[in-house]
Amino acid sequence: MGLVSPYKRVIILALDGVGRFFTEVPTPTIDAFFSSGASSLTAKAVIPTDSAQNWGSVLHGVLPEKHGLKNGDVEAGLPYDENNKYPSIFKILSNISKDIKMASYAAWEPINTGIIELSVKADLYAPLTHENMFLKWWLRFKHHFLKSSIYDNFVVSQLVEYIHNPENINVELLFIHLTDVDEHGHGYAVDEAGWNDDTLIMMITNHCGVGKSHGGSSDQEVNVFLAIRGVGIEPNSKIESDVKNMDCAALALYALGKDIPEWFDAKLPAEFLHSS
Repeated sequence: MGLVSPYKRVIILALDGVGRFFTEVPTPTIDAFFSSGASSLTAKAVIPTDSAQNWGSVLHGVLPEKHGLKNGDVEAGLPYDENNKYPSIFKILSNISKDIKMASYAAWEPINTGIIELSVKADLYAPLTHENMFLKWWLRFKHHFLKSSIYDNFVVSQLVEYIHNPENINVELLFIHLTDVDEHGHGYAVDEAGWNDDTLIMMITNHCGVGKSHGGSSDQEVNVFLAIRGVGIEPNSKIESDVKNMDCAALALYALGKDIPEWFDAKLPAEFLHSS
């Protein structure tokens, strides 16, 4: 298999809390994505298996003890330290090109407000950031009390509009965070926009859980997946090497033709080391 670097854009599709449970239930959209490219069902999350730590590692390319992100801090609105020596891939790319177009559409608001640096110029959307006061109350009520995937519905609706808008055809990095396991709107939008031939898409998750909890180091919490689709990648192929979810940070930079920082803990999977 090979990565046709550089791709015009990279899309990171981040599914929250999925682990590998999707293999035990019907998930036709995820199954179709896996069959269209290369995948690993032996990937690992970083420890501790909390959202801030793992999405932080996915976007900053280093282990949690380096980026220092924690759920309580980002949920309280604490922004990422602009002077931290481990910037996100958003900031790395913006430092290389001031005019680069990037976007993050996230069901979990702290990704945009606490994990991606506030100085980064990007198109950002999160339901609890951009909707009016009444809608925010309604969204929280439906999500927390009625257990609805309403956050994802809003994210996907806005995302489809974003992808279909010809003004956004030059977006180079698009991070999409969803909390519903088998959402499909994003996939159809990418196909309809004609982005398939010049886009690398990665599908990942942050962790799994035991019962209703996570954050530990058990196999059930740590076991995750990594799937990659794009021109040059053989359908139904396997990533056999040891990989972590945070390795998509290295993959994203490499796919865009950028150097991977020496200080990255994220690595290219062995299968892609000699790609061209």
